[in-house]
Amino acid sequence: MKKKVLGIVLKLMLVLLGTFIATFTIYFFNLENKLIYYVVRPFLNKHYDSQRRDRRIV
Repeated sequence: MKKKVLGIVLKLMLVLLGTFIATFTIYFFNLENKLIYYVVRPFLNKHYDSQRRDRRIV
């Protein structure tokens, strides 16, 4: 019984360590902002530039 619980705890610790390393890497290299800048922003610009305008800003 103890061996089974110890194995589950060890696997949980490895998953948590992997998750921490992944999130730290994303934070350290600023990857979320790079994703927004290079992927999301061009998509949104293309989408909004293709819309018809009812009013012009002067």
